Amino acid sequence: MSTAVKYITIARQVIASIEKGHIEANSKLISLRDFCQLHHISMTTALACYRYLEQHGYVIAEYKKGYYVQSQKTEKGIINFPVFQSTVTTKVARPELRADLIGITSLATAQIDAKLIDDALLKRSFRSITKQADFSLKYDEVQGNLRLRKQLSQHFSSQGFSCPHEELVITHGCLDAVLMALECVSKPGDVIAITSPCYSGLLDLLSVLDRAILEIPSTAEGIELMQLEQAMKGKKIAACLLTANHQNPTGHSLNNQQKQRLVELATQHNIPIIEDDVFREISHQRTIPLPLKHFDQHGWVIWCSSVSKTLAPGLLPLKHFDQHGWVIWCSSVSKTLAPGLRVGWCLPGRYKNKFIQQRMIRTLGHNRPIQLALADYIANGYYETHVKKINRAISVHCSDYIKFFQDNLPEQSEVFIPNGGLVLWIKFSKVNTQKLATMLLKQGVHIKPGNLFSTTKLYQDCVRLNIGIIPSREIYSQLELLCKLAQVESNEL
Repeated sequence: MSTAVKYITIARQVIASIEKGHIEANSKLISLRDFCQLHHISMTTALACYRYLEQHGYVIAEYKKGYYVQSQKTEKGIINFPVFQSTVTTKVARPELRADLIGITSLATAQIDAKLIDDALLKRSFRSITKQADFSLKYDEVQGNLRLRKQLSQHFSSQGFSCPHEELVITHGCLDAVLMALECVSKPGDVIAITSPCYSGLLDLLSVLDRAILEIPSTAEGIELMQLEQAMKGKKIAACLLTANHQNPTGHSLNNQQKQRLVELATQHNIPIIEDDVFREISHQRTIPLPLKHFDQHGWVIWCSSVSKTLAPGLLPLKHFDQHGWVIWCSSVSKTLAPGLRVGWCLPGRYKNKFIQQRMIRTLGHNRPIQLALADYIANGYYETHVKKINRAISVHCSDYIKFFQDNLPEQSEVFIPNGGLVLWIKFSKVNTQKLATMLLKQGVHIKPGNLFSTTKLYQDCVRLNIGIIPSREIYSQLELLCKLAQVESNEL
């Protein structure tokens, strides 16, 4: 038997064991050396077999640790996204924001449960930095505290991609980074391409900044690249505002091939991409996906991020930062660590000076003690450990929520099974979710109806729910009420 045929034959045997449940999801495969001895094959054949399994989505490589079995999606978890022709919306009408709901942990707000915040070690880091000899409360660097930028640089480098601390700018969370990036690359009236559906907070931001919107359809694999390419080619858009990993509200991600292609299109047509990557480090798999920035080796890049998520690149090589790339990467610690810290960052690339000017005009920098405490937290290894703990917990919670909905939702409802993030996207049959949300609100239950995530009317039968909350008797009671009212509405229509 030839080597080529042999590794495929063995790989298919492993696949059969995974599909039958003989090898459990998330379990670690034996080492390549042991695999060679078990099957009496060479290291080359064993490596080819594992790579075959990885390419077909059955295993995933965790950096320096080995190969782990991927959870297999069921057809019930796949949503057929609406197919439509993109059109520009020039005046984005948005509902008035309710300040009284900010800070309330509910099914409507994508954030981790208060019990999952690492209070003890965060407080230890705050106490530690106040005892240091060089601690002061004077103005810090406008670009951000050097100690924090160096720790973030090391953190991202350990994940498989380069992030020079000299290029980082600390911001007040992810939306702050996105806002300044938008003002660096566009002006009022310009058209910004987004995915459909899109996080409601980004739509609110675009409305306030008076940017027009071009919604590009989502697909099960990511985004409808043909329509986006046409918009880029025709210079119909000034920039893209996209999320490649664990999108809000659907939780789905672009594969690496799509990420690479997106960067190629941006480079070819000189169109910047602002990447809102706030959920990247919250992965329900064993590894954390790569950002678009990793694939950006040419052109112009604004990269923004924060301590809110994590990665493991498998066999993908470390790529060097190119300050002239075309991606703007943004994120924050709000989702992974604690929303109250309000710390994010950005790699503005060729717009670094312009970005820092925006920073100076607004706030003259960021809170120095919080930056120092966060740097200490990362330096001591607390953050890496915390992210792993959070990911294990959220993955279990997600499975619990999905199991509940599969057992209790009205017939013909669909649940999109995400690979990461803090949200669950549900599509009902014959249910107006804005009406459903209003009825639930009267009984103290908060959800986000689908119409808030688009300028179209395509998602009025969808809802987005926060799965960062630890499931409890109270939460299950709220979910039961949601399903009950949805069933009533479905029967009436």
